[in-house]
This record gives sequence, C-alpha cells and structure tokens, in this order.
Amino acid sequence: MSVVNDSHAIIGNIVQGLVIAGLLGWSIFFMLRRMMPKWISNQQRQLAHTLNSKGWNKLAKWLEPSISTGGGCGSGCNSCGSCPSNPNKPAEQPVQWKSPQPSKSSGCH
Repeated sequence: MSVVNDSHAIIGNIVQGLVIAGLLGWSIFFMLRRMMPKWISNQQRQLAHTLNSKGWNKLAKWLEPSISTGGGCGSGCNSCGSCPSNPNKPAEQPVQWKSPQPSKSSGCH
C-alpha cells in the first residue's frame, strides 16, 4: 500500500514541478519580450527559420514574429504607453472636491 502512495506522490511532485517550470518560462518569455523586444524578435526569427528548414512549416509560421506596421509616438498604437499625444487615450478628469458644508449644529458659533 505504501508503494502505491509513494508513486502517486512522486508523480504529483513531477507534475507540480512541470507546471511551475512552464509558468516560470512563460513569465520570463513575456518579461524579456517587454524589456528586450528586438533581441526576442531576432531569436524567434532564427528559431522559425531553423524549424522551417527542418520541415516544420506550420510551427515556423506560427512562431515567426509579426512585423510592426509603423509604430512610434503619435501613431496611436499605445503599445508602450509612453506617448504623450495619444489620440485614443481618454482625457483625464481631475478630481473635484466638494466644498465643505457648514455643520448644522444648534450651538453657538
């Protein structure tokens, strides 16, 4: 009975480790894509080229990075969020404070 429980525990630990490793890898990929987009794009392009030469055309086409179509400030893409003149950005409304109401107490003022 203890052998079955031990094998279930081992399999559970392996699955847990694989899930955590997958999430960590996915997070690192997106962090690198955000911090070093040119490097990641070059790496994806090289991997897609290698897969294409091996005959895995569908996977290579899916992995090929998309070509940016005219980014830059003022284009309205809002991909980086740093453009000061983004036409699609909603106007910010300043906080409006209510003026203090005089208290309605019956005491002397």
